[in-house]
Amino acid sequence: MNSILLICLFAAFSSALCAAEPAPDSVVYRAGRWFRYVQYGHSLYADEHPDFVRMDFGAVSYSPVTNYGDYDKKYSPQIMAVFGGRISVWDIELCQRRFGMNVSQTFSAHLWMDISERTTSPVINTDYRIAIPTFTFIHRFGLTAVSDRPDNRKHPFFKNYSIQLCPFKHESTHIGDEMVLQRADKGYALRRVNVSYNYAEAVITLNEPEDRYIENHTFRLGAFALLQPGQGWYFVNSRDGAVNNLASTDDVHLNQAGQPERYGPGGMPFEVWLQYQYQSACSPHGFQALVSAEVRNRAMYAYSLTETDIASVPRYIAADPRRFTYSVFVGARYNMPRYDGYFSRVSVGVRAYHGNCPYGMFRSVDNFSHVGLCIVYQ
Repeated sequence: MNSILLICLFAAFSSALCAAEPAPDSVVYRAGRWFRYVQYGHSLYADEHPDFVRMDFGAVSYSPVTNYGDYDKKYSPQIMAVFGGRISVWDIELCQRRFGMNVSQTFSAHLWMDISERTTSPVINTDYRIAIPTFTFIHRFGLTAVSDRPDNRKHPFFKNYSIQLCPFKHESTHIGDEMVLQRADKGYALRRVNVSYNYAEAVITLNEPEDRYIENHTFRLGAFALLQPGQGWYFVNSRDGAVNNLASTDDVHLNQAGQPERYGPGGMPFEVWLQYQYQSACSPHGFQALVSAEVRNRAMYAYSLTETDIASVPRYIAADPRRFTYSVFVGARYNMPRYDGYFSRVSVGVRAYHGNCPYGMFRSVDNFSHVGLCIVYQ
């Protein structure tokens, strides 16, 4: 119902703005299009959880809780892959394409593997995200988005702005089987922490990189908030660990299966981030330079994954501490000629990250870093 109301309000608002504009000739154009690729609303390259396909192969900092082989080295070669997508369900262009709106479906699956471990090359962690649905509104300035010949038009610095809203997103994370078995064999008090939560997200972008050929500077501000802040970011039940080893102000209670369960502490139930991305003008052969950066403020989960002692009394903490994380991508992109749609560009570069670990229950690990080769297929 809220989604239908939002679409109706947008249509009424756009109709008022376009009263003096001539009606487009195409009925399809007026009514919108189904399942057509749109050029705006996509993740930027430095985003740690993007909606495109990406593989990182590089050096990851050592941590005793993520190092399955217990090797004595500062860094180890590992793979972090993202299989994501944004499917445009419906979009409409109004006022000679000065305004547009898109309804899309996004999803992603993250895979973290330690390929340097000689025994089993374990899967360390997997993360899953899905959004239902995502609304993106864009307002283009002047005529910069109308021409079909981008090489022959002038481009002011400010080209457009967009507002993106998603009323419901879900994240679920899972530690790898080898890691679970190892933690049980070594007698860790917390063998598995359930990181699963629902949230709503809002993003504001200046200069969406709609045109892949031209020089562009993109600025993006985003935030999301938990839809159930009282339950925090994670929980532990007695099957996966000792609930009293989870520092929390929440009391232990019984879940639907009758097992003792405890949620993490309260605190600020949101994340905020700022992103910047630069793309150079495209060469005659389809290549261009890319620089993308992100600064994010997020919770660092407040529990220890190294303890083997079972706490006899509950541990209380006011809130999960906050951390700033940093991600940078520098590389080059090849744009496939005569096609601008899904899987129309390939990028290769170097990506680096520093902050608390951004994956699964390992977000309690601080001073986590990785750097290496990054390949993006978008």
